[in-house]
Amino acid sequence: MKCPPLQADGSAKQCGGNKNWTIYPSSQEAFRIASEFNIHPAIASVILRRGLKTSAEISRFLNPSIETLKSPFEFSDMRKAVGRVQSAIANKEKILIYGDYDVDGITGCAILYPVLKKLDADTEVYIPHRLSEGYGLNQEALERLLKKKFQLLITVDNGITGYNQIKFLADKKIDTIIVDHHLPREKVPPAFAIVSAAIDQKEDAHLAACGLAFKLGWALLGNFQAMEDSLDLVALGTIADIAPVVGENRILLRHAMPFLAGTKRVGLRALMNQARITYSRVSTRDIAFGLGPRINASGRMGSPENAFKLLTTPNEIEAQNLAQILEEGNRQRQQVESSAFEEALEQIEMDELSSTHGVLVLDSPEWHEGVLGIVASRIVDRYQKPSIVISRRAGLGKGSGRSIPSFSLFDSVLKCENLLETFGGHAQACGLTIREENIPLFRKRLNEVVGLQVESSSADLALAIDAEVPLAEINPKFLQDLEKLEPFGPGNKKPSFVSRNIRLKGSAKKRGKDTLQAWITDSTGKTTCEMVGFRKFNRWIESNQSDRLDIVHQPSLRDYNGIRSIQLELEDWSASR
Repeated sequence: MKCPPLQADGSAKQCGGNKNWTIYPSSQEAFRIASEFNIHPAIASVILRRGLKTSAEISRFLNPSIETLKSPFEFSDMRKAVGRVQSAIANKEKILIYGDYDVDGITGCAILYPVLKKLDADTEVYIPHRLSEGYGLNQEALERLLKKKFQLLITVDNGITGYNQIKFLADKKIDTIIVDHHLPREKVPPAFAIVSAAIDQKEDAHLAACGLAFKLGWALLGNFQAMEDSLDLVALGTIADIAPVVGENRILLRHAMPFLAGTKRVGLRALMNQARITYSRVSTRDIAFGLGPRINASGRMGSPENAFKLLTTPNEIEAQNLAQILEEGNRQRQQVESSAFEEALEQIEMDELSSTHGVLVLDSPEWHEGVLGIVASRIVDRYQKPSIVISRRAGLGKGSGRSIPSFSLFDSVLKCENLLETFGGHAQACGLTIREENIPLFRKRLNEVVGLQVESSSADLALAIDAEVPLAEINPKFLQDLEKLEPFGPGNKKPSFVSRNIRLKGSAKKRGKDTLQAWITDSTGKTTCEMVGFRKFNRWIESNQSDRLDIVHQPSLRDYNGIRSIQLELEDWSASR
């Protein structure tokens, strides 16, 4: 494949080992910013690529302030919501919090519940079971819960698509406050109050449900400081839900991560011990790949109540027992997920779907419903195409979908809604139920709808490289500059850099199932560091190796038993020219 050397935007193209590389150069403006803010020119280039231009914008980005958060009362229904909760407490009405079984929903409940208890509310939390009750307000569950005689329902991470269920409650003179970041369907539910940027267009649409619950708690208690002890849960829920790290999420996360590192929650500390995470150095990656999956496993493989109890218990022994239960559930989840993923790959390759379908819609009666979203995410990573994975049981399919960054899967599936029994979600993820006989037609129609759109998103197949940096320049000062851009996530991706003329010191080693680990040096032999590649060893062995390599990586400063060292996470590689 022939790659053009230079593009109109100044970027260079290179054929990488697995993807085409787009390498962005440092500009004169980057050198000016580097001098003004005392940062490496490559880091300044990253800032410019984030769309920041003026010194004031860059300063705000590097130093996000709590003072710039909007008041919770800027949500149009917030005063109504607070007034209704205060009325319920004054009149000794029972308040039921109805959550969701994922990390965002569970942390949202764990944020709001102690706030209500602090205000002497008669309240309890109900979290539906993923397999038996499904996502959102379950009609049978609500009818059963009516026996508890609650007069106010607060939904967390659900409710915005529950028109019929909320009307059912309203007909019984029960008020509902919706706290949800998902998108509504055709009709907005007749709730007493709705705390959602999906309704308030002027509010930050990127706040996760835990962030919305935090703002409701802030409004109820009257000041931000009273909610600071919940910031650890905001960090956990926001990162695990893959919410964009922009706007208010970025501000909250920058201030929340230190609270997570110093958390006093015995449950979180017990879970970090299970995941072998150092409290003081907990990172967004630790949340995404360590804490989040373990909490989600409680909803996928067992009872989400265990995760809620873990986050709210003051008892250290109970916390350790619950953390062990979540750890065992996560191991079981990993086994089930691996089996389903391999079977899904066989379907794709056997039917040649990756070359003929813009959206990969896969189904099987063998797949566990609790791992569908994870499998869909892994398929998106492998094929760079939106994917929907469906488990079939007794004539009904339950599915979970994930998308590529520049494509709204929700909008496309919405155009096929007449083939579905239920549907909900947002641009990057969705959940649905469908009759088994409708799956082939759904697959066909969805691909007709999205074909051209996915083709126009093919830029996602390119690997964007923020800057070229010699290995010798990746030192502690460079990594301290890089940390100023944190936290990373969707909307604020961790930068990728290319370093050239790299040599291996010894041979690459296999760690675990498919992790590559090696020590590398530059052409001078004076700079040495560790390189790891997750799910890269098998491809490394299959590829033709050169004596000198150009590598694309994400560098970080690792801390192991108090010893700090530089580690490069390998993304791709190519023979040096």
